[in-house]
Amino acid sequence: MIPDFTGDFLNYESTQDGDIVTILNEGKVEHNETLKKDLFNIQVEHNSKTKTYSPNNTAGRALQDAFGRDSKDWIGKQFEILHIDKMMKIRPIKAVKA
Repeated sequence: MIPDFTGDFLNYESTQDGDIVTILNEGKVEHNETLKKDLFNIQVEHNSKTKTYSPNNTAGRALQDAFGRDSKDWIGKQFEILHIDKMMKIRPIKAVKA
C-alpha cells in the first residue's frame, strides 16, 4: 500500500509537472490562523479529487488575465501545473475559439 499524504491542498507536493486542474467554484477569502492572514481559496479538481488552491499574487493575476477579473467566470476553466525550480507555477489554458 502507498498511503496518500498529499492532503486536501493543491501544492508542489500534491502535483506533478503537466497536471491539468479544473476550477470548481468562484472561491472565497478565508482567514488562515496559522499564517495569520487572509487567503483567497478556490476549490479545484485534480486527479479526480477536490482540493483547495490558494493562488499567490502572480498566479491570481495570471488567472485574471486569462479568464477575467471576476472569479465566477473561472468556473470550469483549466490550468496546467508547472514545476520550475522546486516551485509550483500555473499556466491558464485558454479555450480555442472556433
